[in-house]
Amino acid sequence: MARPRKQEHERRTASVRADLTEAEKVFVQEQAAKAGLSEAEYTRRRILGYAVVSPAAARRADPELIVAINRVGVLVNQLARAVHTDREFIKYWREIGAELKSVLAKVVRTGEV
Repeated sequence: MARPRKQEHERRTASVRADLTEAEKVFVQEQAAKAGLSEAEYTRRRILGYAVVSPAAARRADPELIVAINRVGVLVNQLARAVHTDREFIKYWREIGAELKSVLAKVVRTGEV
C-alpha cells in the first residue's frame, strides 16, 4: 500500500538558511549523529523546540512509561481510523483522555521526558 499524499499544509516547502563557522557546522553534525538524526531533522527539531534525545537516553526511559505512551498511540490510531471510515468514535475520546491522564501523571511522578 502506497503512502498517502500529504495535505498541502503538511508539505515542507519553505527553508531556513543560516551561516555557520566550520566549528559550528562540525558541532551540529556531531550532535545530529549522537541523536541518530539527519542534520536537517536535528536542526528542525532544535529550531522548533522539540526534544532531541539520543538513542542511549531513549533506552534508559522507563519501560512501563513507554508501554503507556504506546497505548495512547494505539488509541489515537484507532480514532484516526474511525474518523476516516465514518464510524462512531465518541468512546475513543474517553479512553484516550483516561490514558493521557494516566501517562501524564507517570511522567510528572518520574520526571521522564
